[in-house]
Parts: sequence; C-alpha cells; structure tokens
Amino acid sequence: MRKTDRQPKNILIFSLCVAAVLIFVMLYQSSGMLFGKDSDITEDLPMQKVAILTSDKIRDQSWGSLAYRGQLKIEEEFDISTLLVSDLNTQERMLMASEKLIREGVTLFIGHGREFSESFTYLAEKHPDVFFVTLHGMGKHKNQAVYTYDQRNLEYFLALAASMKSKTKKIGVLESTKEDKRHSKFKQGLAHYAPEAKVHTQVVNSRDDGRKAVELMEQLLQKDVDVIYSKGNAFNQDVIDHAKKKGVYVIGYLDDQSYMAKDLVLTSLLNNVTEAYIAIMNDYLSEKGIKAGINELTEEDGVYQLAPLGPMFTHEEVEYIMTEIDKFNAGQVSFEED
Repeated sequence: MRKTDRQPKNILIFSLCVAAVLIFVMLYQSSGMLFGKDSDITEDLPMQKVAILTSDKIRDQSWGSLAYRGQLKIEEEFDISTLLVSDLNTQERMLMASEKLIREGVTLFIGHGREFSESFTYLAEKHPDVFFVTLHGMGKHKNQAVYTYDQRNLEYFLALAASMKSKTKKIGVLESTKEDKRHSKFKQGLAHYAPEAKVHTQVVNSRDDGRKAVELMEQLLQKDVDVIYSKGNAFNQDVIDHAKKKGVYVIGYLDDQSYMAKDLVLTSLLNNVTEAYIAIMNDYLSEKGIKAGINELTEEDGVYQLAPLGPMFTHEEVEYIMTEIDKFNAGQVSFEED
C-alpha cells in the first residue's frame, strides 16, 4: 500500500481516539453533576446524617437553646445537614425518637446531656453501626463516646468575686439540682478566700422554674444574703429581675447575663457548648473518627470561661482575680475539698 493510501486510515483512527477521550470526559463530568463533584463525598453521604437530641424545650436562656446553637454551628462549619429533636424528657420518648431516626438513616446521635446515657447504652448494643455521643454522662460500648468538661474549677474564682462585693459576708447559691450542689466548688473557693463568709444554698429542682427560684431567693434574702450565684438556665431571668427590685448582686450562668442588669451582675460562668459540638464533628469527620469512651475537653477548647467582670470591680480587683486564675492554672494555688 502506498503512503498516501495510509493517511486517510490514520486520520480515521486518530479521530476515533479523540472522540473516545471526549466521550470519557463527558461521562465523567456528567457523573459528577449527578452524584456530586467529590467522589469521596458521595461515598460518605450516609455519614452526614446527624441527629441532636435534647430533653429540654427550645427557648431563650434554656439548656435546650444551646443544643439549637450547636446545630447552627455544625451547619455553619461543616457541609452537613442535621436534625434537632427536643422535649425528649422520658426514656420512652428518647428510644422512640432514636429508633425512628435510625430507620431514616441517621448514623450519629448527639445527646445534649447525661440524661441520654442510659438510652444510648441500650441503643449502642442494639445498633453497632450507629455511633452515640453524649455531652457528659457515661458510655460502655465501642460505638459510644462522652464529651465532657469540668467548668467547676472556675467556681473557686466566682466565690472570690462574690466575697469581694458582699458586705454581709452571707452569700447565696441557687442550684438547679441536688447533683449540681454535690459537685459545686463554690463553697471551697469561699472557704479559701473568705473563711469568715457563709454560704446558704437552695435547690430549685428545675432549670426553668422562675417562680420557685424567686421564692427560694426570698428565703435567702431573709438571711441577709447580698450576693447570689444563680445556676439556672431559664430561671435566671426571673432571679435577675427580682435582684433589680432588691438591689442585690447576682452571678450569672451559661451566658454573659450582664445585659439584664450590668450594675448588678458581677460576672457569669459561660458554657460555650457549641465548641463541644465542633470538637465532636471534627473527630467524627477525621481519619481516626471519634474515640470511644471519655473525651475530656478543657478551657483551651473554648467550652467554658469567665465572663468579663462588671463595672463594680476596680482595676486592681480585676487584676487580682485574673492573677489568681493564672496561678491556679499554673498549679500554684490549690483548694481543699470537702
């Protein structure tokens, strides 16, 4: 065959090769449009079904509102859709809601509080392919984890702040539960910094019963208490409103509550729970995944801190409190436990 005769055949073969490459590229791109740009993401789609459960109702100043903030933070930071189910205040409701979500493909549950530990322990054994996480609490299975943090060390310095502003040296504490009272470090802090002061404690047995909180607050005021550490969620609004009428100082809880009464709120113990949610999701989406068992978060993780001290403190007083915190963190200050 002459050279000139071979040219049309070579051109045809070359054209077919180019066409094959183009068809392959078009098919690859179309599969990306149909199933997502990143093939790894499509493979991980089941991993993106996350449910957050809370026993509380979602309302301002409530513990449940922090679950909602955690949900928003997750969706802001990660390309993940979440489900939030609230008002699961019985074991039956927790189990029914969880089983329904598992049938819908949820593979990660975050229980907003230790009250989900028992239900999650039962479910974890029954559903080994689903991972269950609680904020605080306990877990014993390989698909269970607890993310916890101990903000109570800062109560030593809340007590210091209270002792500085109490004229009567009688300081009140409104606890949400007996368990909170049992683990509080406020009393030890006061014994260290102001041994002459006396702590009077009342337990509300609720996180949002404002009426009862004010009733118990009145009992504290009758004992000449002039500073109250109010450890409620929703009920702190009522406590601070009553403090305005009585002219007594208050230490807030969960949020910086100085906006309610800047001249009466000494400071607040902040719980930035959203950072715990970020830590959970970072671990969940990491190569190693979530570590089963207890995962301890610290102040460095941003989950808790002291709100700015109010205008009633002098510059020298603020400096002293901050110095004492620094000394404690450096191991230079210790407190006797009960």
